[in-house]
Amino acid sequence: MTNPLTLDEEQAAILEGLRAEHKFINPKYFYNHHGSKLFEQITELDEYYPTRTERKILQSRANDIAQLIEPNSLIVEPGAGSCKKIEYLLEALHPSVYVPQDVSAEFLQQSAQRLSKDYPWLDIVPVASDFSDPIEIPRRLQKLRKYAFYPGSTIGNFEPAHALNFLKQMRQLVGDTGGMIIGVDLHKDNETLHAAYNDKKGITAQFNLNTLSHINEILDSDFNISNFEHVALYNSEQQRIEMYLKSLKSGAYDVLGEKVSFEKDELIHTEHSYKYTVDGISRLANASGFTLEHSWLDEQELFSVNYLQSA
Repeated sequence: MTNPLTLDEEQAAILEGLRAEHKFINPKYFYNHHGSKLFEQITELDEYYPTRTERKILQSRANDIAQLIEPNSLIVEPGAGSCKKIEYLLEALHPSVYVPQDVSAEFLQQSAQRLSKDYPWLDIVPVASDFSDPIEIPRRLQKLRKYAFYPGSTIGNFEPAHALNFLKQMRQLVGDTGGMIIGVDLHKDNETLHAAYNDKKGITAQFNLNTLSHINEILDSDFNISNFEHVALYNSEQQRIEMYLKSLKSGAYDVLGEKVSFEKDELIHTEHSYKYTVDGISRLANASGFTLEHSWLDEQELFSVNYLQSA
């Protein structure tokens, strides 16, 4: 990782969010070991449609997507994690090189080794770096046609200005002849979205509340998780899910030797998840130097997989 945060800097950044007038915690703190396991459970919930809907689109439309991708090219996947979703496309797209990027070097290496056994014809070049760092393609591979793969509607977790900056980075990475395959969750009725983030089993609530457990580990703080509850609502005007932790009572907690106070019903913001229309995706693509060439939607129009071509 380039220029990693020291623990003191990380603590200071978290503490700044907790001291703010409108308290917030960076959504990356969803993901400690327990949080990652909870998210895997979320993806299997009946109410949580994005993962299974995107999977079906990728599987059923792989050959259609391949018509827009030059064979024997290079595919780079930012934040690749387990590298499982690229497998829905590898046989159809048949790239020469796959470049998965992730911050966890050990996990990334394990994923790359697994893929190498299943796809011996594929040159896999893992890049272990922080998500915010530019992805460096080795010089020997620069002449290949390049495409970015960004599934999971992770783009929705960016604020709009950051989403635009990220796509501009991807446009620079793939160059004038490349493109991008990107999963984007769609704007839809409030009932479907509310259910997806407020499941009956309460797994999403546990996932959100686990953020405080993670913060306790990092800050040596004493947040009592039973004093907070999960809140998720859809702001249709802003076209985004807003997730919060709500304090059920007034109180103060020890954080690095100082007290952080809460009023009853005070909120800690933990995540925005923006939803897009197809027109909105097109506008975002145009603003970042791409053109939206094609969108594949499921029958219910819940989710989209899109191909963006460098303009």
